[in-house]
Amino acid sequence: MAFVFILGMAFMLVAPLLRRYGSAASWVLAAGAFVVVAVAIVGLAHPDVRQGLATVEANRRFYLIVLACEVPVLALALVSQRRFKGAFWAGWIINVVFALLLIVMVIWLAFFWHW
Repeated sequence: MAFVFILGMAFMLVAPLLRRYGSAASWVLAAGAFVVVAVAIVGLAHPDVRQGLATVEANRRFYLIVLACEVPVLALALVSQRRFKGAFWAGWIINVVFALLLIVMVIWLAFFWHW
């Protein structure tokens, strides 16, 4: 599931490189957001109870944050299909801020929390 999540984030980060191919960038941004939203929905619907109650609750909160960040990205990517460039860039900026948040969280957990 982590590989699919990382793949979706990579799609969204690469999307601006495809702007010169018409609406391909909007489709890639929408596809990446859709993949990340699907991972969050599956994670919310099927928690792994073997991990413990506290972990299930923490994962639920994380998936809700993912949904709160990526559903607007998906909506803005679909709106940008009509040549509204501002919607594409707004969605992409939201995604970059979310990706930076994830990078900071992983670095914090890996180096400062003894993960």
